[in-house]
Amino acid sequence: MTTKTGFEFKGLDHVALIVSDMEETVDFYHGKLGMPILHTLEYFDEDEQLVGQHWFFGVGDPSNPDAHIAMFWWKDGYQTLPEEVVTPTAKPANHRAAPVGSILHFNLRVDADRIEEYCNRLAEMEIPFRHAIRYFNPDRPHAMRAVESYDKYIPEEEGALMTSVYVTDPSGNQVEFNAWLPGWESWPNDAVAQADDKKVLSRS
Repeated sequence: MTTKTGFEFKGLDHVALIVSDMEETVDFYHGKLGMPILHTLEYFDEDEQLVGQHWFFGVGDPSNPDAHIAMFWWKDGYQTLPEEVVTPTAKPANHRAAPVGSILHFNLRVDADRIEEYCNRLAEMEIPFRHAIRYFNPDRPHAMRAVESYDKYIPEEEGALMTSVYVTDPSGNQVEFNAWLPGWESWPNDAVAQADDKKVLSRS
């Protein structure tokens, strides 16, 4: 499904996330995952007191060397509030749903033949992870069937669409390492977009 609108994008530049502790964030992304630190910025108030930091972690795309994950930390931010103040208490009927406007995860492309190696590295570093391989669901044309394992690599079988590893950073952001497999090329793109008639949010 393609539409010509005059916009020409050249790939992903960055994803911006809020973190609770920049030191832990740097140790996780740079120290453990090995992402290079491209740039660092700091923010000061009118009294010249440090109030925030912004770190740029490179994602290793040779064709797009400036692509990065942007991490923001704010002094006296939401991480200082009681958990019950910032955590939603109401739960919708759909257990898969997440708060509107939130980020589920961000994805870093990797080579499929290195997924097993990365699972083993995470296990050695005692970083919890979930490995998921997805297949066609013959009973539903637009649905996938997932085979999952926790803290252990599982080899893909014939017909696999994608192989993914999920980890969670110290601030609770979920990171996915993903590789598309040959079966993905035949995945359909003709689902019907759904509209929700229960508009509970007012945007002005």
